[in-house]
Amino acid sequence: MPGHISRVATCNFALLVFLALRNTPLAPLSGRSYEQLRPLHKTAGYTCIVTSTVHAIVYCKAWSNKLHEMLITANVAGIVGGLAMLVLGLSTISRFVRKSYEVFYAIHIVLFLLITVMVGMHRPVLAKKALIIVIWTGGIWFLDRLLRLSKFFRYFLGNYATITALPEDAIRVTLKAGVSSTPGSHAFLWVPSVRLMETHPFTFVRTDPAEFLIRVHDGFTRDLYLAAQKEPGRMIKCSVDGGYGQIPNFNRFDTIVLIAGGSGASFTFPIALGVIQAAAVAHTAKTIDFIWAKELDQLRENPRVNVYIYVTRDSGPSTLVEKSPAVYPSSDPSNTGSDLEKASSINSAPQPLTTTPVVRNERPDIARHLADRIALCASEQQVGVGVCGPSSMVSQTRESLSQGNGGTYGPSITLHTEEFEW
Repeated sequence: MPGHISRVATCNFALLVFLALRNTPLAPLSGRSYEQLRPLHKTAGYTCIVTSTVHAIVYCKAWSNKLHEMLITANVAGIVGGLAMLVLGLSTISRFVRKSYEVFYAIHIVLFLLITVMVGMHRPVLAKKALIIVIWTGGIWFLDRLLRLSKFFRYFLGNYATITALPEDAIRVTLKAGVSSTPGSHAFLWVPSVRLMETHPFTFVRTDPAEFLIRVHDGFTRDLYLAAQKEPGRMIKCSVDGGYGQIPNFNRFDTIVLIAGGSGASFTFPIALGVIQAAAVAHTAKTIDFIWAKELDQLRENPRVNVYIYVTRDSGPSTLVEKSPAVYPSSDPSNTGSDLEKASSINSAPQPLTTTPVVRNERPDIARHLADRIALCASEQQVGVGVCGPSSMVSQTRESLSQGNGGTYGPSITLHTEEFEW
């Protein structure tokens, strides 16, 4: 019995590492990127911890009369590995991960390496197969790291980033080099002069040249913001590992609905602009509904604050739209919008402004909007829905589509959700 449990634990250990690979072969096969496989990674991890704990308890009970044998090197290694698994499991508490991601990540890497070595020492006989699984697990992890390092090296040579501090705790990071990636994908940014041993994921605003618009929090982003304030327009050495993300090809859809809450627009903006540019080149007509929910009440209620939102484009006559808050379509490529994480350098293909932005002082009725839009689509059309925002917004979108808004003979609908939990 204990032997069977240990095999289950060992196999789950290999599985959880396989599911955590950034360059996972499951991405092209399943259409899911590594971050979307994270729930499976967590499930395999918790299963590994539980089965390892049961394995230890059963053995301790069976050997209660000869506990001195626990001092054998192989058994000590097993005990150390088991304790490391428990500590690693405790470190995955959501509140701790959100508040101290850098610490969590460091614990994750250090304890993973420790556990790998300890499990190998716990079962050092190659003929018993456990060591083969451990070697395979360590091998695929090392290969994944090697691939990621090669990307960092590729984009490090001759590459610099210009960092610019923006109002409302935001930073623009513009790289000298472009990155081969798709709109809406993300990459891990490495700035050695700010944090030598850390990389952090951010969504591309554009990829040629690569550019990020980053909301400032604590840790790395705060240090990067302070560096930008100290020397405005400073150019520093940097590199990226990316892009990642299995984003559907939104160009194939006839109608596109993009829904974002707050900083989730950093995902929907590049997709919308990519579709516009591709449609202009192909001379095809696309319908895009761009929904962005952003809380402005605290600003609008203050009589000392004037709120201006600029809808920008490269060229064309400016059209003033009277709304509250005021909406000004402008030919100036600057953007003083409410969420400056997406501000500036967001330019579309030159087109005249033919529609008026609609600003409503209420929460978006996503279900109603989707139902109305889908009702206008023919049965042979394809509808693509992309959403990035709070979990409640993502859940509401998913539930709205699951209710069968398209009807039995409605259009084909594809939903893509983007939720980062770093």
